[in-house]
Amino acid sequence: MNVLYVEDNRINAMVMDKMLSKNDSKVIIAENGSQALKVVKEKNLDLILVDINLGLNQMDGCELLKRLRKLDILKNIPVFAVTAYAMPGDKQRFISIGFDNYFSKPVDFDQLLSVISKIGAGSDKKQMI
Repeated sequence: MNVLYVEDNRINAMVMDKMLSKNDSKVIIAENGSQALKVVKEKNLDLILVDINLGLNQMDGCELLKRLRKLDILKNIPVFAVTAYAMPGDKQRFISIGFDNYFSKPVDFDQLLSVISKIGAGSDKKQMI
């Protein structure tokens, strides 16, 4: 499975790469929204994971999602929010703006890998937890 992880924190990116590698996923890291938009046009992806806060003066994950959803090549690619926003209502807020799923940091990797394995098996992209 080819996974794009959009994350500005290098440590978080390395941890996600290591964890997803256990699931035989190939992880491509983009440090910001602009890099992510380039990657999606060049690579065949199965899943996109997006941090919401991508740094000062950068496109945030919600704006990136809006731009990704406009690209025909991504119509059937699930996009998950992976974020430190973990207050009551945050999950519903991110799902309501168009993310297919939501994972708060620190990520429960068993849960994430379980959802990813269902995507890899061809089940519906909307896998709510």
